[in-house]
Amino acid sequence: MTTNSTGQGTEIPPPQSSKIPASPQVAMMECGAAISRGQMEQFVNNFQQSTRRWEIIVYPAMFAFVVLAGYGFFLIYSLTSDMSSMARSMDPKMGEHMEAMATSVVNLSEQVQIMSGQVQVMTRTMTDISAKLDTMGPMLQNISHINSSMNHMVKSLSHIDKMMVNMDQSMTRMDKSIGQMDGSIENMDRSISTMGDSMQNMDQSMRVMTGGIDQMRRDLTVMNHSMSNFSRPMSFGNNFMPW
Repeated sequence: MTTNSTGQGTEIPPPQSSKIPASPQVAMMECGAAISRGQMEQFVNNFQQSTRRWEIIVYPAMFAFVVLAGYGFFLIYSLTSDMSSMARSMDPKMGEHMEAMATSVVNLSEQVQIMSGQVQVMTRTMTDISAKLDTMGPMLQNISHINSSMNHMVKSLSHIDKMMVNMDQSMTRMDKSIGQMDGSIENMDRSISTMGDSMQNMDQSMRVMTGGIDQMRRDLTVMNHSMSNFSRPMSFGNNFMPW
């Protein structure tokens, strides 16, 4: 019976016959331990399976560790960059600004205290107002009466509105009548202006007539004077007449 040896120190058993059961053979390891071939093969198989399991776990874990380490390095680099930019952009007068901000915060706290006092006063006032509102039952009844009166007033105003519409129509008619009256007055003005022209012409004619009558009066005066001069000799002749 021959055996085949492998490089790992294990021996592969020869094929066994189905008729004759093979007795377990014990192999001697380099370390001096005596292990049977079946146990050695089972140990090797278990070791290979466990190795595969650890490979499935360890390799992704190592890859995740590398990724996390790279991401951590990136975060640290970003943090240092931000800190450097923050240090460069730091205001040298930040202390003074912080003192001013502290003063402003103190003033703000005082204003908040004043506001809280005013809110308390407002709360008391609202409490008084709520107590007074509880006694507004009769006032609400009066408001209902006022509401009914307002409804009647609205109806009266609707009638007044109708009257105003009628008045507007009457005013429109009156405007038309006034327009016609204006036209008549314009015609009358034209007639009066024409009459004024006629009166001016009549005045001129009367002046001419007065001048003619004045001239006639003068002529009559001269004629009367001439007749008086002529009547004196005639009166002297009448003294000799028998009549």
